Amino acid sequence: MGCFKIGAFWLMVNLISIDADTSAGGIQAECLGNRVQFTVPSSLSKGSPLEVYAVNNAQTVFLTPHLAAQCGYTQKLDPWGNTIVSASLKSCFAEKQGDKEYKVAIQVKFYEFPMLSAKVLEASKSCSHTVVSREIMCETNFMEVSVRIAIPEFKEAPAKGAPTVLPNLQLWKILLYTPGEKAFDRETLQGMGYNVYISPTRLVMRSPYNMAENFFLNVDDVDMIVFKSVVLFRDRWMMAIVESTAACPTNGASVVGQMISWRFPLHLTPLMSSEVEILEVHMGIDGRRLTSEEMSTRNYSMAFTESHIVVEIPIGAPGGYYKSHAVENQYHISYTIEPMVELMWMEGQDKTTYKVLFPITTPLTPWPPQITDNTKPKQKVFEALLGYFLPDVVLLNITFGSELLAVSEAIAKGIGLEEKIFPNGSKAIALQVPFSPPYVEEKILRADRRTYFLSLVFGFIILPERASFSYSTVLEASLSDIVSPKAGGGCVEDIFNIHVKYGSTPRSQLQIKLGQVELSDEVLQEYEHNSNETHFTIVVPFLAPLVALESVQVTGVLGRIDVELYDTLNNLHVNDFSLVCPFFVKMAECFSNGTISVVIPKLESVPHLLPGELSLRDPACKPYYNEDHFAFFRFDVTTCGTTRTFDEDTMKYENEVTWKTDEPLPQTSAFQPEPEYRIFVSCVYSANSTQSMMFHVVPQIKEPEADVGKGELTVSLRLSHDMVYRLFYHDGDYPVLKFLKQPLYFEVGMNHSKDSRVAVGLENCWATLTKDRESQPKWDLIVDGCPNPKDPEQTIIHPVSEDNRVDIPDHFKRFEVKALTLREDNGIIESEDANMARRVFVHCDVVICHAKNTADGRCYKQCGTNRHQIESSSKRVRRRSSFSEEDVQHVSAGPILLI
Repeated sequence: MGCFKIGAFWLMVNLISIDADTSAGGIQAECLGNRVQFTVPSSLSKGSPLEVYAVNNAQTVFLTPHLAAQCGYTQKLDPWGNTIVSASLKSCFAEKQGDKEYKVAIQVKFYEFPMLSAKVLEASKSCSHTVVSREIMCETNFMEVSVRIAIPEFKEAPAKGAPTVLPNLQLWKILLYTPGEKAFDRETLQGMGYNVYISPTRLVMRSPYNMAENFFLNVDDVDMIVFKSVVLFRDRWMMAIVESTAACPTNGASVVGQMISWRFPLHLTPLMSSEVEILEVHMGIDGRRLTSEEMSTRNYSMAFTESHIVVEIPIGAPGGYYKSHAVENQYHISYTIEPMVELMWMEGQDKTTYKVLFPITTPLTPWPPQITDNTKPKQKVFEALLGYFLPDVVLLNITFGSELLAVSEAIAKGIGLEEKIFPNGSKAIALQVPFSPPYVEEKILRADRRTYFLSLVFGFIILPERASFSYSTVLEASLSDIVSPKAGGGCVEDIFNIHVKYGSTPRSQLQIKLGQVELSDEVLQEYEHNSNETHFTIVVPFLAPLVALESVQVTGVLGRIDVELYDTLNNLHVNDFSLVCPFFVKMAECFSNGTISVVIPKLESVPHLLPGELSLRDPACKPYYNEDHFAFFRFDVTTCGTTRTFDEDTMKYENEVTWKTDEPLPQTSAFQPEPEYRIFVSCVYSANSTQSMMFHVVPQIKEPEADVGKGELTVSLRLSHDMVYRLFYHDGDYPVLKFLKQPLYFEVGMNHSKDSRVAVGLENCWATLTKDRESQPKWDLIVDGCPNPKDPEQTIIHPVSEDNRVDIPDHFKRFEVKALTLREDNGIIESEDANMARRVFVHCDVVICHAKNTADGRCYKQCGTNRHQIESSSKRVRRRSSFSEEDVQHVSAGPILLI
């Protein structure tokens, strides 16, 4: 007997010594006392069905379970698939020679797939066995009792006239006790399933366990099933009685912890009287008697009390085996061992041998498979070992996520599967799956870590029953190989420059929110932006709806833009970024004519503010213009409740913008209402200032003229406060806040030249969204010296007259843009939608011409004024300047914030 240990249980391998001459075609046979045992190796059947037949000379009989129990045969399957066939030496088909020599033969038929052709093997075994007065055997499926009898034999007739010495006795009837007495003839009992065999020296009675005429008896707290009979022989003058009884235990085994305890009555009262002498007691396993040394080696023990024989066997000890079971889709195991107890006692002059084979199976124990995760994440392959299983467990399939694959299919798809067999016969499943779709799911649960998931369901079957169970698990491995998306940025003049680096996250699964708005394609059309495979940039004006205004002063505003990055595939916030910047933009202007204008933006601290409900001190003075996120007021210093105060030589005009509503203010927190909205506006004027007028006297004497020489003449493009062209915005005033509906007045001029022989000419003027004059998109204002023919009503070229500021009108060109409507060929990009603050730069190409050469059409353009001329000029497009690049100067103004 060999044994090995793996995990927490033992597997046993029986090492059987077989006489070589008893094997036939691989079938092994051995004599075990009053039994013979055949072993049909699993290698012969190869999983095919087989049939066992009893053979007696020319007679071959198929052994059904019923016939086997009636005739003294037992058939079972061990965990290794071997078929074990045992037979009593006194079985129905054994060949007997007296009471000492026996021969038992069997035939085995194998049915091979797919043709189901039969393969037949035969084996026989001859055994010698010395019998005693009475033999009782308790097999797993029958009880048998053999009794020596002394029925007088027939002898030759004596000489004529001499009397007969002995009578001729015949079987008369058989009495069975249930425990009441019932009488049967031999044929009836045989038909009921009992077996009765009579030779001149022996009576053999055999009964399956489940017969109705047997009865139960409790002997010293052990239930026993009793088969008791009396056989009557008679002739005309004499009767002989032969009593036979068998009693076999049906319980007495228990499991305490890791120990099996089997209690067996020492005094078998149905079989013996109180005046008996116990001669021998032996223990064995699987019908084989063991020596005391073998018992000690296997940690078996056998002890005696006043009433019992107690056999103790550790669970997992050699000689037994484990078996797999499936209970409610869970894996269980049990341990089975078949101990044997043999007794011999003397009662009077008669000896009795008693043998009981008593299979014991422990209760089912849950044995959930254990998975060992050997994954090395850097190799990007899941490696796991699932075990341990008994040899009767077979992996049938694996479900990866929602896809079920047979073992062969999984291997064909590149999944590593290997069954590892250990020396004791147990096994485990080794699995290898790469970190790749479709079976492995990738998620980012932390911004700096990528996690891989492998969902598995292993499907198993248990042979030979083909009972099924499954085991589910999810393997998880993480790699710190993530470069998290990151947002940053800065402020320049009137804009936020925001950039986002994608890191390891694809742009397609990265959601970018600015403020409370997700950057969809539709939203991005409103902003200057750029993106590639690694990063994204966007320019956001400070008055855009994406910006939260924290505070406002007359000198400017404090704006904040919040950037939120979200991984949509993994439902993970990966980065938040906020940028706060001051923007020094004039929110109010005081005009010399006593007019005040002020832009009031909506602040983040007052989210429920409706700009249209703002008013000056006079509630009737509502916004001149308003949108969702700002209001524009324009009022005279003498109206709307404006107050005036004097301080030495200055006058200060003051008003305030407030929000008054009849609706109750909502709560912005659990404790405070929404804050009050109030902004003060003031303008200071000099009380004693006088306006001086410049005079320009034309000399009566013509001064000498010098030839026009080459030199650098500085040309500038300026934005006027109004149509008077007296006050202009300077570089430090930008960005300038204007409304889309508000006309813009531009002037191009040479401010420092006194040469009346030169003149300024406009080639082209256009608007862009950036400082780069070549950037796209572009919107033409002046084309080839004339208003854009596609929209001639938008731009007006104004004449320039001499006044106290302008000495030489030819040095200046003026034009008015009525309403800067930004269009593309496929439609309006920026119309009067006040939800967007658009930054605009205006650029012009300027040339210096000879003032007296009025015939030069390059400086003095003739623009159409009637319908026909306009239609013909509409074919004109902005062309490349006819002047050389050295003759053209480029001027720009901006940014202008259009709201």
